[in-house]
Amino acid sequence: MCLTCGCMDAHLEMGEANITYEDVKRAADENGRSVAETLDILERTKAKDRQEHPQEYASPAEARS
Repeated sequence: MCLTCGCMDAHLEMGEANITYEDVKRAADENGRSVAETLDILERTKAKDRQEHPQEYASPAEARS
């Protein structure tokens, strides 16, 4: 899902490291959850991790400072 590249095409494969809808769907199925629940878990986990490790979320310019 070009959650990662910005093309806004949820099913387009754009290299090996980008995330597609199908990747999220497989993860949801494996965990017995819906895609919506899985995306919500991702968002909540990101928010928690961002508080614990803000340096990991700094922009490249901020990281060089």
